[in-house]
Amino acid sequence: MGEGSAAQRDLLAVWRRMLLLGLPAVQASAVLAALLGRGDAWDRLVDPALYLVLSGMLVTAWLAVLRGHEVRAVTLLLTAGSGAMLSMKLLLLALLPLQRALLPELLETLVWLPVLITWTLLGDLSRPVRRTLNLTVLSVAAFSALLLLRPVTQGVALDVDALRALLQINLAAVVCLYGASYFVRRNDTLGRAQGEQQVLRQLVYTDLLTGLPGRVRLGEHLRELTERGGTFAALVVDVDAFKIVNDTLGHAAGDELLRGVAHELQRLVPAGSGVYRLSGDEFVVLLPHADASGAQWEAQRLLTHVPTRPSLQVGMDITLSIGLSVYPEDATDPDELLRHADSAMSAVKCAGRRQVRRYQPQQDAATERFQVLARDLSVALAREELSLHFQPVFRLSDLRPVKAEALLRWTHPQLGAVSPGEFIPVAERVGLIAPVGAWVLRAACLEALRWGDVTVSVNVSAVQLLQAEFPQVVQGALRDTGLSARRLELELTETAALYEDTRAAQTLEDLRALGVRLSIDDFGSGYSNLSRLRTLPITGVKLDRSCIQGLPDGPGGPFARALLEAVLGLTRHLPLDLTAEGIENAAQLTALRDLGCPLGQGHGLSHPLTAPDFRALLHTLPPSGGQAGAAASCFRF
Repeated sequence: MGEGSAAQRDLLAVWRRMLLLGLPAVQASAVLAALLGRGDAWDRLVDPALYLVLSGMLVTAWLAVLRGHEVRAVTLLLTAGSGAMLSMKLLLLALLPLQRALLPELLETLVWLPVLITWTLLGDLSRPVRRTLNLTVLSVAAFSALLLLRPVTQGVALDVDALRALLQINLAAVVCLYGASYFVRRNDTLGRAQGEQQVLRQLVYTDLLTGLPGRVRLGEHLRELTERGGTFAALVVDVDAFKIVNDTLGHAAGDELLRGVAHELQRLVPAGSGVYRLSGDEFVVLLPHADASGAQWEAQRLLTHVPTRPSLQVGMDITLSIGLSVYPEDATDPDELLRHADSAMSAVKCAGRRQVRRYQPQQDAATERFQVLARDLSVALAREELSLHFQPVFRLSDLRPVKAEALLRWTHPQLGAVSPGEFIPVAERVGLIAPVGAWVLRAACLEALRWGDVTVSVNVSAVQLLQAEFPQVVQGALRDTGLSARRLELELTETAALYEDTRAAQTLEDLRALGVRLSIDDFGSGYSNLSRLRTLPITGVKLDRSCIQGLPDGPGGPFARALLEAVLGLTRHLPLDLTAEGIENAAQLTALRDLGCPLGQGHGLSHPLTAPDFRALLHTLPPSGGQAGAAASCFRF
């Protein structure tokens, strides 16, 4: 905006100088024309008045420019005045009986056309100026016709020379004035197009805040270096705790800090190196001729010296984290080389910041995988890569499914199946758990509509539970799908937040008010604050698989049996539904039945099923009340 305003001011200044110098020149020409007149009746009777009016217009315009009036208004005045003078001269030639002066004066009127063109070119071709030009052309044509009709009405022969002169004047007016206006409009259009292309080129290649080349130019330079061969290094430089600067000192200070870091990087890198702004507070330095030891030395020098001046500018100590990778030792592909340097920088962040670290394949592989998952998970929903499987929860007395736990699956186009235990933490860390969780909730409710009276269970993370709007998300899923609230159960991961955070407690109350069921997942593996079970608005407990591993006759069998008896007594007293997880064999099933455990789940009963397979299971089970043995024959044991 500032640059555009400055350019406009410069152009206006040029126009003003042209007018201040040009108007006196036109005035001098008018005086000279008056002095060099032929001395005929026209020069004695008409020209003095016309030149007087002309001089008044020129002086008025010159004073207006001198006092700083808008150039557009002055241009309109000059254009309208010159067009009026041209039309007035033709009108007077048509009305006054000065036949001898007709042809010379007609030829002299041609001088007004370049004058009009000059005024037009001084400013932009605004609508009033275009109207003035149109009116001038029309008046010239009308007064020319009047001039030709006068001898015809008087019975006088038509002057052929005058006819030719009038024809030339009209043709010149049409060609010159409309040609000039077309030129101005065309030039303005081309100028705007070139300006837009220049701005787009600048946006693509240059970071507007720091003035550094951006990601596109970085990619081009990386490809050039890899095609050249040899050894070079890439450094990814990150400003530590940049968010704190923005939050405490304001975004203006943050912008000043980034400009300062960019300036210091450019000042301190070796000659021939490139500095680029990657995104946010990340910069990239390319060292075209550095090997591993040289890159390490340069990076350490930048780490030490770059923060000094920016720290003074913002009044806060600034530090950097730098990761580096070397071509071709660490990678031969430009994108991979940059990704490796970024992974090394992320490792520096995890290790305490303010360090230089070279890419290390074994240690940084997990960081790179996290980055890939975080990037691709953001588009997994749009690409329809996420799906749901359903693991049945059985009533152990007759082995009939009464619930199904919705389990999220991700099939990555390159990595294949990604475990929920891997990508769910990624979603929580990068802020994607809310949209992913909302999708799971809606998809599970929609599928449950096809199950009769079977309940669907959906896992909810602590991050979701601490979001104030989560009850509204649940309510919206129920409303949009039409599923009854009593057929939705939310399984809550056992965390400190579940027992201690007041926000979580309020969310649970709001959810229970909706009518949905609430169950604690993996009970016994985490905090297990038994006293809080009395006050939490929960309807069920899912016992962790570790609690039944010793059943029935394993090394921990007696303890497992005692633990189960205690939890069963507690849940019967509250009362709560109890589900035993991890049932793997018939002996565990028998032991759980003997103890009176109501519900169970595990691979021994059923693996997670696709939605069609679970629906098929519901339709192939024997009728309710059938023998347990008949039902058990449907399962793995």
